[in-house]
Amino acid sequence: MQILLISGFLGAGKTTFIKEIIKRTDKQPVILENEYGDNNLDSLELQNESSKKDNEIKILEFMEGCVCCTMKDSFVNSVFAIYSSISPDYLIIEPTGVGRLSSIIENLKPLIGPAVSLLEPIVVLSPQTYRNNMKEWPELYTDQVANAKRVVFSKCENIPADEIKEVADEILKINPGAEITYEHYSKMDQEWWDSLMQDPNGEGASVNTVASEGEGTDSFSQVSITKAGLHNPGQLIQILEDCLRGEFGHVARAKGTLWVNNEILRFDLADRMYAITDSPDDGCQCVFIGKYLDEKKLRDRMCGADKNTRRRVMI
Repeated sequence: MQILLISGFLGAGKTTFIKEIIKRTDKQPVILENEYGDNNLDSLELQNESSKKDNEIKILEFMEGCVCCTMKDSFVNSVFAIYSSISPDYLIIEPTGVGRLSSIIENLKPLIGPAVSLLEPIVVLSPQTYRNNMKEWPELYTDQVANAKRVVFSKCENIPADEIKEVADEILKINPGAEITYEHYSKMDQEWWDSLMQDPNGEGASVNTVASEGEGTDSFSQVSITKAGLHNPGQLIQILEDCLRGEFGHVARAKGTLWVNNEILRFDLADRMYAITDSPDDGCQCVFIGKYLDEKKLRDRMCGADKNTRRRVMI
């Protein structure tokens, strides 16, 4: 079994990148999603994408230290259980955006051997928000960049090439050996996509595990809300605007689905931007991730609908 780690900060576009891997390659990997908070929105996205293939890809969920399947054990034992029970050729692991890549690699080391190898770890990041993220979360962000063999740029379709190069130069100061894509990954050729699932040097286990000192996953908190409802989209827009203004603390990432009047809407907030779309889901699950979050204020604002809407959400 070959393991591919796809890291990246909150909202960097890891799930979207994995969806593209599913489309661009002929592999049938098992995907282990490390969901942060009580939600499975990213897993649902991947399930929808994998269902388009002839052989549906298995998506497993890893909720903050527990695998939500039959094997509820430590992370390394869960990966071993996947190997021994499913025995896939490839396992793609998407860690939570606030996880240290160095720690994940260290945790996997006991499994590395003739039967299990580690492909070149990937970090997905947006050049547009690289400097801001590095300023706000320097220890965590540096760890992800320093321990990746490949750096894949997302959300950069409209960014000038010289700006991308400036960010790439800063990345190379942290990780001189990193292989960087100097354009959006959608423009890469088939040979590049195939190379992601290969171990060119036969040294999958020999990775850079230089860990940085400072704040890590424990410095983040999350608020999960499974009962919410609003009168109209304007209320949701105002909540997301207030997230950006720091009304509820330092919100680094927010996503979810909820009832708004008579329809289910999905919202995504990352990189100081947000989007609201229709959702095919019929349930409510929302998660806010960041520092110093005001849970009571968030819950009060997310349950701003009338009694009839609340009753429907409660069912």
